[in-house]
Amino acid sequence: MAGASATLTPGVHSQQAGGIATLTIDRETKRNALDRETLVALEAAVDAAAADPEVRVIVCAGADLAEIQGHTSIEASRRQFDGVARVMLAMQRAGQPVIARVPGYALAGGFGLAVAADFTVASDDARFGLPEIGIGLLPLMVSAPIYRALGSRKVLLDLVLTGRQIDAAEALRLGLVSRVVAAHELDAEVARLAASLLALSPAALRLGKEAVYTLCEMEYETSLRNAPLRLRGFYGAAKAAEVSGDTRKAGEYFTRVVQLTRNADADRPEVREARQRAARP
Repeated sequence: MAGASATLTPGVHSQQAGGIATLTIDRETKRNALDRETLVALEAAVDAAAADPEVRVIVCAGADLAEIQGHTSIEASRRQFDGVARVMLAMQRAGQPVIARVPGYALAGGFGLAVAADFTVASDDARFGLPEIGIGLLPLMVSAPIYRALGSRKVLLDLVLTGRQIDAAEALRLGLVSRVVAAHELDAEVARLAASLLALSPAALRLGKEAVYTLCEMEYETSLRNAPLRLRGFYGAAKAAEVSGDTRKAGEYFTRVVQLTRNADADRPEVREARQRAARP
């Protein structure tokens, strides 16, 4: 593994050490609010970490993920929400696992970003909420990963239409966070989780992440019908990665199988061909 390195950009501090890229929102004078410039910098930092072959785990951190709602126009609000959506998409397309560290308030866009990460580790005094309704806005983009985690329209409506805040214990019960620990144990818990991921196969993590997200987007019956083929493609791609050492090429094999099995009526000869290609080293 490469040694430690650090990069400073406006609003975001990026540090890499031991295969872990830590991206810290750094706007203490503004309570680390997610303004447009910070979101652009955060998206670029996530993309840069994802493209770095030395990085195997990405940690997104910040002393506070609260968001200042001081927009002066609907257009300004739209740009803000678009920036949050772009960061969430960057997290999902990153091949590495993404961990969100939440030590305080995660409101509005900060709530969406925290939930959009693959793992969300929160302190027991963390608070989550969607306060946009109070100023006449609807957090529709931010609600996408929250609904995916909740799986409940009723609970999402409660959060969106009342703007109420929930504590870490309720967020854990609802499936919005992965782990809750005492505030003084937060850094240690994030470090333990990152270490456990570093001990696993990067190819398996990359392909497994893509498989889970794809599975969650499919209808239940379709996912069951295509699971055997998808699993075969996964193992074929993992084998290719093990032999060649090229996880990105293996990922392309698996992505091809995924694309062909998204539709239940996919042409069977093409699917067989993709399966055979994926199985070859």
